[in-house]
Amino acid sequence: MQVAIIGAGPRGLTVAERLLNLADSQLSINIQLFDNYAIGGRVWDPFLPQNEKFLMNTIVEQITLFSDDSIVNGGTPIAGPNLYQWCQSHAQDFLAQHPEFPNAYHDILNNIDANQFVPRGLFGVYAAWFYEWLQKYNKLANNHTLEFTQQSIQDISQLANKYQLTLNDGSSFLADQVVMALGHADNELTAEELKFQDYAHQYHLSYMPPAHPAEVELQHFSAQDTVLLRGLGLSFFDYMAALTEGYDGQFIRQVDNTLRYIPSGKEPKIIAGSRSGFPPHARGENQKTTSELYQPQFFTLPALDALKAANHGQLAYHDFKSLLIKELTYKHLLNILNSDQNNLAYAQSEQLKQALLTSPDLLQTSQSFGLIDTPFDIETIMHPEKHLADNVDYQAFIIDYLNDDILDARQGNKVAPFAGSFDTLRDMRDLIRLLVEKHYFSDEDYETFLEDFNAINVRLSVGPPLYRIEQLKALIEADIITIMAPEISISTENGKFVMRDKRGHSAFGNVLVEAHLGAIHLQLAKNPLIQNLRQKGWLVSPTYTRNDQSTYTLDVANIDLRTFEILNAQGQVQPNIYLYGIPVEGVKWFMTVIPRPGVNTIILREGAWIAQHILSQA
Repeated sequence: MQVAIIGAGPRGLTVAERLLNLADSQLSINIQLFDNYAIGGRVWDPFLPQNEKFLMNTIVEQITLFSDDSIVNGGTPIAGPNLYQWCQSHAQDFLAQHPEFPNAYHDILNNIDANQFVPRGLFGVYAAWFYEWLQKYNKLANNHTLEFTQQSIQDISQLANKYQLTLNDGSSFLADQVVMALGHADNELTAEELKFQDYAHQYHLSYMPPAHPAEVELQHFSAQDTVLLRGLGLSFFDYMAALTEGYDGQFIRQVDNTLRYIPSGKEPKIIAGSRSGFPPHARGENQKTTSELYQPQFFTLPALDALKAANHGQLAYHDFKSLLIKELTYKHLLNILNSDQNNLAYAQSEQLKQALLTSPDLLQTSQSFGLIDTPFDIETIMHPEKHLADNVDYQAFIIDYLNDDILDARQGNKVAPFAGSFDTLRDMRDLIRLLVEKHYFSDEDYETFLEDFNAINVRLSVGPPLYRIEQLKALIEADIITIMAPEISISTENGKFVMRDKRGHSAFGNVLVEAHLGAIHLQLAKNPLIQNLRQKGWLVSPTYTRNDQSTYTLDVANIDLRTFEILNAQGQVQPNIYLYGIPVEGVKWFMTVIPRPGVNTIILREGAWIAQHILSQA
């Protein structure tokens, strides 16, 4: 059996590992990995200099490529080290045997902590070791082979019951089974982006469209430049680091434990903003063991099933959101009661804890006991500036906001009143994925879920390391970065780019950086493979019907949720071509994760299922 896996990142490597270790020893199987980037994939490429500094936003102990006993229906696990364990055991020897990797990774290993956020490139080195381990592992018998070709796949054509893959050098590969483990694709520029690119060329400005920050050249600016950054998500923090530390600026830890930024004098001035106007909340300092998950009290499958049954067999988004916010509020109150901030006597606290478990209104119950609290109000959390006076010093407000976030996150991701509550959302993602995959929502409510809940999820649970928020605060205090209020717009005026916000602030710059990855767009993707399969009618977007019979289409690829095989224009399975990961975001929910040990993690789980389906065809 010839199996082609397109993409050598975590998903592609997972499928390869499961195929090799679940295949019958008598089965002849040749697995060929293809990727235009190094083993590990584009995001974690260890040979990109920026990836020696850009941080992952998952701690090193909670990252793995090995299946374990937690994987449901995943087959027999094969034990191996998580990223932290690998750093402690195999990393130095592997790097010594592979001088092609930059020396920076040797230095990182010298002072590594289990709760550390390590540079992205280190995961790429771990992936390279994992691939080598797969090749050497004793189940890789004479009739099991694994190879890697560092080329992209341009097209796939059907030849009888096989598929012919066309590589970018014009050669071809014949496969019985094809797995597309694709990441973010670059997109064709939108009309607005093309306008900005043309304007930049006309007026000798710099415009940088959406891209992976590690691949963007950012070293040619100076203190005379003003850089407008559109976006305050995870990519923003990469650009922030590149434009400050990358220009020889230094962060110094003060006696009071705050960070101070010492400019080099070479940094450009940075103006940043987004539609929401706020970065995601800092990840709380880790207090959880490697595989520890929060167990919800209210947001449970039986409770969700009951709401679904009471609403004619479909879960109303309002009910979903209310129950989820109740869970977050409960964890928030529990953390207050277990903290030094609790103003109640021990007996009262214990009574309130019991009362909360059966309370229809947690806020009202806590107030009836006299608990002094900053309420968990989702509207205030999502719109902190909502009641600000017009004449407020907005940068001072942002500094205070970030300081509150820092002080809260330092208390830890189990016990902090807010960060501890936010982190439970990360632990409940698989339940939310189940609701999406089992079509709990009507099509209309699912559209609301995508618009409203995705914003909540990103703000609360997809934040950067705490250190990055501390850096941002220090940079604002040093007058290197200015944060605009929400609802920014970008325009052009008098040979400059202009950023304006809803509070009437405006900023002019000669550089505009789209500080975010391109959205997932099947129609705009520049990847030739996606373009060719779209033209063949093999990659098709799903359409949903609202209550009024109008429709909307998610510009992603449709798949059979049972087998992960793609669904073509006729709505039929295109047999033996599998797709999972980023291009199906929307058909499935929240694919941008890294495998975590001991929690039935989605990448390892789905990779195992695909591998087993392939082996069932042998």
